[in-house]
Amino acid sequence: MSKILNNKGISIIEAVMAALLTAVAVISLLPMQDTSLRTGFRADYLGRAVGIMQYELEQCENQLMSSGIATATACPPNKVITMSDPINGTSVASGDATFTVVTTVTNPAVNQWIVNVRVTWTRGPANGISSSVFVTRQYLASPL
Repeated sequence: MSKILNNKGISIIEAVMAALLTAVAVISLLPMQDTSLRTGFRADYLGRAVGIMQYELEQCENQLMSSGIATATACPPNKVITMSDPINGTSVASGDATFTVVTTVTNPAVNQWIVNVRVTWTRGPANGISSSVFVTRQYLASPL
């Protein structure tokens, strides 16, 4: 009689139920994987676009501060940047991230410039992201 009442171990029904519950939990988490991947890609592209935008603003500001002339060479109006070749933008690898940079410089007054940079990319927001900086030069008076 003692062998019949021995409850050591698990039965096949308990093992099947545990496997079934585990499978339901895993299957319910699968749709979240696609959402998390999309969010990760979106954050990656946005971070790269912000870096490009900041770099372009600083380069244009530097050129304006050193030369004082808003020329096309100081701040190129349109530029395409690829991640595999960010300097020249000529070699594009398959599936490469391509960003379009549009820079506008206005000169509201003498020694004052407003630099606006807009960065767009494929599958990004329609307007992309943009930022502006106000650049001004002040001349020091001659020493007494």
